[in-house]
Parts: sequence; C-alpha cells; structure tokens
Amino acid sequence: MAIEGISLGSSGSIKLGLGHFIFYSVLVGRAAIYGFITVYAFYLAIIAGLGIALMLSAMYKKALLALPVSIMLGVVFYFWTWELLEEFVVQCSINLLMF
Repeated sequence: MAIEGISLGSSGSIKLGLGHFIFYSVLVGRAAIYGFITVYAFYLAIIAGLGIALMLSAMYKKALLALPVSIMLGVVFYFWTWELLEEFVVQCSINLLMF
C-alpha cells in the first residue's frame, strides 16, 4: 500500500520518504532568516506534526500524507514566533531581564 506520503511497508512498519526530510530542511532553513527563536519553534512544530501524522497513520493502519500536519503547525508557529515571541525576547534582552 503506497500513497504519496507516509506508507506502510509489507512488514507493517511506517516508512517516510526522503522528499519529506528535504522539504522539512527547506522550511527550517527559511525560518532561519528571521532568527534562532523562529528556527527552534519551527523545528519543534515540524517534529510535533510529524509525530501526529505518524500516530494517525499507525492508528488508522493506512498511508496518510505527512506534510500537511507539519506544514500547518510549522506555519502557525512561524508567524506566532515572528510576530509575538521574537519581540518579547528582544525586549527582555534589551532590558537585561532574565527568566
């Protein structure tokens, strides 16, 4: 059973294509333009999305697309950190506030 995305092999194990890892790398690289905080949040969102997609694939025992969940979480966290968290951390560092 093979559909574009996560596929279940003949042994029943979950397999992920190389294209997914390349795409994840491009997304994290694009987030690196705006700073390390955005990269960390984006990385965690992609890993969480991949974990959710793998759990859903194992739960339904059929091939599911891996990228939509990771992309959705990644974009939400990207804009969240870019607009909100980045400004907060910069202001804390300017005022020498440690938390």
